[in-house]
Amino acid sequence: MTTDDRPVLVFDVNETLSDMRPLHRAFEEVGVPGELAQTWFASVLREGFALAVHGEAQPFSVLAKEMARTLFASRPPTGGVEDAVAHVLDAVQRLPVHADVPDGIRSLAEAGFRLTALTNGSAATAEGLLERGGVRQHFEHVSSVEDAPCWKPASEAYSWASGAWGVPLDGMLMIAVHPWDLHGAARAGMRTAWIDRYGAPYPQYAHTADIRVSGVRELAARLNAGGAELTD
Repeated sequence: MTTDDRPVLVFDVNETLSDMRPLHRAFEEVGVPGELAQTWFASVLREGFALAVHGEAQPFSVLAKEMARTLFASRPPTGGVEDAVAHVLDAVQRLPVHADVPDGIRSLAEAGFRLTALTNGSAATAEGLLERGGVRQHFEHVSSVEDAPCWKPASEAYSWASGAWGVPLDGMLMIAVHPWDLHGAARAGMRTAWIDRYGAPYPQYAHTADIRVSGVRELAARLNAGGAELTD
């Protein structure tokens, strides 16, 4: 398999590359249970998906603030609500990458794979994350659906990236921890790789991923060993 035959690798960012566990501490620091970080993030995604159904979109930051205010209305923080919202949003800007990301990304880049990122968050936040992780220089594009018609997993989001980058959908491999992202990418015509860091079952109703790995290091080993073979 030649380098030109290899797919362009498209990484999701939130949770796929970013380790969001420190958000639990951020919620605890404003006086609410840390597990509400997961509730908040899921609520932000829900609202983004609901808008996408109608071909509409709002920036991640807008939905993130609104959902934090809604959450803190029922679970009041120790200080003011707006201070708590600001604290959570600031914590998002300081998240680290997962431990497997730097070595895996470097290995893929050294093997000649073209790397891109497509996030439902802001491009600036994704850029900052990759800079902190020491891997930004390996990414050809870091793009946000804020410039697309709507959020992933709507097909329009992947099609927009295909047009913006000049890469056909079937020439890209979408990499994510979220089955909903991979299902949307597959329906749009992309190949897919699921990062399953915690041994979770893959939903039977979703389009089966072409590759299943435990992290970016394993993904690099698989692709580097087998070229662009995309079957488990």
